Amino acid sequence: MSPVGRSLRDSPCEATAASAVIEGPILTPAVGPTGPSRRGRASSRAVYSAASLFSGCGGMDLGAEMTGAVRTVWANDLDPWAVATYRRNLGSHVWLGDVRDMEFPDVPADILLAGPPCQDYSWLWNHDGAKTARGNLFREVARFLDQRQPKAFVLENVPGLLSANRGEAWILVRHALRAPTEFLYDGAGPRYEISAEVVDFAELGVPQHRPRLIVVGIRRDLGVRPPAVPRPFKRQLRTVRDALDEVPIASGASNHEIGYDSVDVVERLKLIAPGENYRAIPKDHPLSVKGLISHVYRRLDPDRPAYTVIAGGGGGTHGYHHREPRRLSNRERARLQSFPDEFVFEGGDGRSAYPRVRRQIGNAVPPTAAQVIVQALVDVLRAGEVAGTHPKDIRAARRKVASGAPDLTPRAEDQAS
Repeated sequence: MSPVGRSLRDSPCEATAASAVIEGPILTPAVGPTGPSRRGRASSRAVYSAASLFSGCGGMDLGAEMTGAVRTVWANDLDPWAVATYRRNLGSHVWLGDVRDMEFPDVPADILLAGPPCQDYSWLWNHDGAKTARGNLFREVARFLDQRQPKAFVLENVPGLLSANRGEAWILVRHALRAPTEFLYDGAGPRYEISAEVVDFAELGVPQHRPRLIVVGIRRDLGVRPPAVPRPFKRQLRTVRDALDEVPIASGASNHEIGYDSVDVVERLKLIAPGENYRAIPKDHPLSVKGLISHVYRRLDPDRPAYTVIAGGGGGTHGYHHREPRRLSNRERARLQSFPDEFVFEGGDGRSAYPRVRRQIGNAVPPTAAQVIVQALVDVLRAGEVAGTHPKDIRAARRKVASGAPDLTPRAEDQAS
């Protein structure tokens, strides 16, 4: 078993060391249910069904299932390789395609898991936020909340969502999550109590500094408040050494590609000490380079959590090993994202597989972080006696979804990318 995750979306998103509560549960008194009440007696062992939007390769879903209290019955993503990875590791209950063109399947979904694309809210991009088509995909989350009315949801994004469009993006998204029917159609529908926190996933046991905005919502008629996100590793962060050196990766391990760097890159990295970046090379040196961000030719520090693992980027942004003068392999990236070694990423054959898999890993929600967040949600749902879904109904829902899944064969143009 991997030393990370023992308990068992194409661009970088910004990193910030902030960790703060942005918004607590709204204090408006609960109103009556807008649809059929789903509250009932729930034992401390209740199991909850989940649907997943913008699922990627399945990091958040894997973490949710690692709680032992959640089973995903439907997932969706647009990336054919991510869907192939999800299918290989988590099951056939995943659909390939643009969610904007889909009708949600009629299956039980107590919890919605969602990680809409973050690039348009990132400080490393243009920060256009809700002005772009991609930045508007949060509307699909609202559409699901309106139509399927899950009891709760977890949404993950970058902290830049709070400040994009001078704060207007967050005002829109918050409204969509609190009152989705009102937001979409100016009508009456379910309302959700929400909490929003910026959380560094390093404090949740991920060997990587990865600040993210976590929004947890619970349907207001259930009378249960969203939980605060625990920080079980706040005083004992996991390090690069813990993740990569404690149990070495076997040379023939899946997704463990080594040897893609040029001679110049190898020699350049020899001039950079662990924890340092391109600035360590004298400006008059023939191997000196210019960089705009600290990620450029930055080597890992073995005694600290890694810096944020990103999904793409040009030369010098691959993430670099602390002991060997080379870029990280995708298996090493996966460990820093807390994926177990048994989780195999699909990307086809040849060198094109490397960026395809890198994109999946960098866009993923680390399973260990998702486990902590979803467990906190499960705990308050169980304490509030919010009923789950019977296991046989979950199995039936998975079969129904799998039988209706579109063709998962990657298109020719995607295979070439």
